[in-house]
Amino acid sequence: MAGMRIVVCLPGDARTRLDEALAEAMAPFGIDFTRGEDLDIWDGWGICGNGTHRDGLQLSPGYEDDPRIVRDRSDEGVPGWCAGGPREAMAFAGIRAEARDTARAAWDLWRELSRSHPPAEPRRVVAGTPWRTSQECRAGHLADEEARAAFDAQPLVAAYREGVAALLEARRGYDLGGFLQGGAAAETVGRTGREEFAAAESAGTPSHRHVLTLDGWWYGEDDPAVHGACDGPDVCVHRPPLPGPRQTATARYVEELPGDTLLVKLRCHV
Repeated sequence: MAGMRIVVCLPGDARTRLDEALAEAMAPFGIDFTRGEDLDIWDGWGICGNGTHRDGLQLSPGYEDDPRIVRDRSDEGVPGWCAGGPREAMAFAGIRAEARDTARAAWDLWRELSRSHPPAEPRRVVAGTPWRTSQECRAGHLADEEARAAFDAQPLVAAYREGVAALLEARRGYDLGGFLQGGAAAETVGRTGREEFAAAESAGTPSHRHVLTLDGWWYGEDDPAVHGACDGPDVCVHRPPLPGPRQTATARYVEELPGDTLLVKLRCHV
């Protein structure tokens, strides 16, 4: 068993009955072995997030003393962080703007390093699924890992990754969810324009790896969305409401909710 964090979205008036509202929203996903493994997700949860471990949610200036802000049960916390509160109190727009500026700096860094390092060869493309056998699957994954390692070993790419790490270390401390650190950023920075690169790389910030929507859809990192109102994906007749890449879609969904929507960060035992 392990832990995971999720942002639960609730109507604004749920603040006066917070524990009850959270229990109602989370109930369909509790492990009870009655509705299939897709809905058996957690066996315990609690409000969690005070910024100590770059968890929780970051507040916009001026909201620190807002009575709607949700605090966890810990005695310590980082100023400007919370476990929840109204969507309009969260610093999502500021975080994305800073991420965009950081991505622009990364693009500039690549151009600067390109003048002093040999050109980087594009990463070799490995044929993907469907693989017909388990041997083909293992061979495909191994070939992909080798292609990634060969790409990363090039002097320009290695210097770029080191420079990006320094850029990210200078940020304020919010969770960027792998922003600029994944393979795609190094693979595309040399092939796109500055603003295009910055917009694409910052689109999924701040990262919400797990989100429970107002209408009861549980979005994880990679697994299919699960609707709490139904008995599993195989019998669900509803369409998941969020299109597009998962990280970008959940970030956009949370940021575009009505301002009084209550967002609460939970830590689940799964």
